[in-house]
Amino acid sequence: MSSAPRTEGSVATRLSQLRGPDAKAPPAPPPQAQRRVPVELLATPPSPAALARAGFASIEQLYDAAAAQFRLARLALDSIELSLELATLVPEQLAVKHRIVPVYASAEEISVAAADPTQLQLFDWLGRQLRRAVTVVVATPAEIERARTRLYETRRAPTLDGTVSEQDIAAASGLVNSIIAGAIEQRASDIHIEATEREMHVRYRVDGALRLIDTRPIEQHPPVVSRIKVLAGLDIATHHTPQDGRIKLPSAAGDVDLRVSVLPTYWGEKVVCRLLDNKRAAMPLEAIGFEGQQRAELLKMVRSPYGLVLVTGPTGSGKSTTLYAALNAVRDPEVNVVTVEDPVEYQIGGINQVQVNPKRGLTFAGALRSILRQDPDVILVGEIRDQETGVLAAEAALTGHLVLSSLHTNDALGSITRLLELGVEPYLVAPSLLGVVAQRLVRTACKACRELRAPDPADLQMLGLPSVPPGTEVAHARGCPACHGSGYSGRVAVREVLTVDDELRMLITRGAPLDELRQAALAKGFRTMRFHALRLWLSGVTTTRELLRVTR
Repeated sequence: MSSAPRTEGSVATRLSQLRGPDAKAPPAPPPQAQRRVPVELLATPPSPAALARAGFASIEQLYDAAAAQFRLARLALDSIELSLELATLVPEQLAVKHRIVPVYASAEEISVAAADPTQLQLFDWLGRQLRRAVTVVVATPAEIERARTRLYETRRAPTLDGTVSEQDIAAASGLVNSIIAGAIEQRASDIHIEATEREMHVRYRVDGALRLIDTRPIEQHPPVVSRIKVLAGLDIATHHTPQDGRIKLPSAAGDVDLRVSVLPTYWGEKVVCRLLDNKRAAMPLEAIGFEGQQRAELLKMVRSPYGLVLVTGPTGSGKSTTLYAALNAVRDPEVNVVTVEDPVEYQIGGINQVQVNPKRGLTFAGALRSILRQDPDVILVGEIRDQETGVLAAEAALTGHLVLSSLHTNDALGSITRLLELGVEPYLVAPSLLGVVAQRLVRTACKACRELRAPDPADLQMLGLPSVPPGTEVAHARGCPACHGSGYSGRVAVREVLTVDDELRMLITRGAPLDELRQAALAKGFRTMRFHALRLWLSGVTTTRELLRVTR
């Protein structure tokens, strides 16, 4: 009985594999199996009296007879191991309603155990929906219910049932506090709390790399997530949609500010907490690693009465920290500074900060239009993501405003190409762009365990260096308790600062290719990130691996 032609031999082989080599084959039908089974007995679980009237001594004898009558396999479900992927093929509500459970599936067929194998319309519909041949096997209602519980209860993520008691949430308070305290102690930028099939994992991102900190039984995951939701002011009863919030906790070193993101995943909700240090928002340029010449170039840009200044780099490269440091260089009671960010990470006194909310129609471009009617002197646009925002930022820069923003590009010169690709015309880019800071963060070798030795010839070849000065020693990461075995401790920024002069503006206006722009910049003394990273490498601050990872 199936919705499409099937091969009996292949299904029988698969079912025997599911039973395993040591499992016994289904027993031979007893004499009662020769009795004809009334179809109405299969529609609902029969009572003992109905079984007796039909001549069957037990429910097992009834279903042995049904299997023989309909020439279907009689499967002992309790000995079958079910793949969790089956739960994604047959919805649990459908399985409960029709007293079925999937037991095997391939690309061509699916085997379904049924207490009532006469549901032809159901099996035809299932075959059409799954585009597979449906093979029916017979099992008792109790066997099907037990198998269904094993399949769907195991598949169901622990946090999706919404049954976390207040006592469990309160009990998780100590663990959550310990996780946050550990992250602060290890200088983590992010906390990751995630569920697997049987465990909860806690990971910290330290110096840009994730490390596993703790593993707990999966039963602890829902209370921990609920406790974090309570702290962040989120809905603990919502498990199927993403949520975002913030936590502010007092500590000996000052308030701890966490940006919380909750995301539903296969095994449960994943929580990521970004640790925000508001002290970083007040840091001057020299405190975040700007060298003398680079700092002088950037200060000249941000002290201009108008123009566009960009900071570029990948996610987690410190762009926001650099932008805030640039704002601090121009912040003044006589200057109206307005920002539009997604999200507002650091709160800065004396600055008007706007957080975008696309769900309510407040986008970067929409906010920027409104800001321009607020008589601003300096505008920070968190990121230029589209043509409209790019055009508005360039036009604002040309009409007497200093505009600071970020862009996702690999290097400083690439930001020019990126603006043009977004649809910002060269006649807007050329006169408005004052300069670009491109940056990356490289991990520094742990001073407690690093080894200094002569660079390997293979490393020199990879870096394109014919030689290094005699006696040069570079760092090799080893790993020790002080750095938690990573070999690295802390990070330092490597940057390139491009000042756009009249020659570059002419090249941009006529659409010169990137190589020509690069040659013109290098001829004026422009130094790339690789140049600055090589200086750190030669001084033993970072390793060859890090140098190759972040620069080219």
